[in-house]
Amino acid sequence: MRVRIRTFLPVMAAIVAGSALLTACNDDSGSSSDGTASPSPTVSAPAPSGTSVAGTPSALASTAGADSGSSGSPVTVNKSFTDDVMGEKATVLKYVSGYQPSAASKTKYSALADEQVVLVEVKVTASSKYYDSFGANSFYLTGMPNGIDQASTTILDDEVKAAGYPPLPDAETGKTTTGWVVFTPGKGTKKLVLRYKRLAAKTSSGTSISAKNFDIPLN
Repeated sequence: MRVRIRTFLPVMAAIVAGSALLTACNDDSGSSSDGTASPSPTVSAPAPSGTSVAGTPSALASTAGADSGSSGSPVTVNKSFTDDVMGEKATVLKYVSGYQPSAASKTKYSALADEQVVLVEVKVTASSKYYDSFGANSFYLTGMPNGIDQASTTILDDEVKAAGYPPLPDAETGKTTTGWVVFTPGKGTKKLVLRYKRLAAKTSSGTSISAKNFDIPLN
């Protein structure tokens, strides 16, 4: 999540009056303020991008080429959260925990031998209160054995796209995008919880916005 200047802000004029500039403070350790949202189910979810009437992502994976990865069946989640302070919104649509990277990827990235690949489909809407970009780098898997939230990765983006799981594009200010986010937790990780991190920020007038986490269990 990148937060930049916005020239007008009717709803939060007190925070960003005078073209306020927020500076976000990165914290990938999971030590930010631990506010947790209660996920609320949505009415419906769109099918994964790249899925046609004639095939699902799993079917597409089997025809993407001899060196493509393969996957298990997507599991429906349909849970959402809204960050009312920053104006971010996201719905977790589905996840796949059984994705198998291609032989080429396993050779190139030796760490995959000890990791599983988890794909999460999300629909995100970036803030319209600030000039903003909301995408895969705002999401983590929390509850890792080492206590460190695991960031998403892009090393398999080309492969999963070929398999029918197009990666999540960044949503710019006020826009909405849908796509898949890739994680590589250790093979011993059983409980999967997706975390969105609102980073701490400060306006040019000195007003502080605290960090907060929003967690959605996947399984």
